[in-house]
Amino acid sequence: FSKALRADVKGRNIRVTSVEPGAVETEFSVVRFKGDKEKADSVYEGYRKLTADHIAKTILWLVNQPQEMNVNQIEIMPTDQSFAGFSFDKELA
Repeated sequence: FSKALRADVKGRNIRVTSVEPGAVETEFSVVRFKGDKEKADSVYEGYRKLTADHIAKTILWLVNQPQEMNVNQIEIMPTDQSFAGFSFDKELA
């Protein structure tokens, strides 16, 4: 969708970026597990994960780039997560 939108707005000085985060610890896990905070916290237990602040800082960086620069997409993952789905490795001690 974002690449098609980018093509549609070409020449109008409009930037379009797809921000694609991997595992980000947010309150969504609590919602996903119907309020079970302990179960939600266990999803990220033992893994380095991203936070909403990491994603917000990335978006802030994106919007502060020169107007003539467009980042088509940015994929952000924690170092413990592989690009292949939700494969994780435990923190190294």
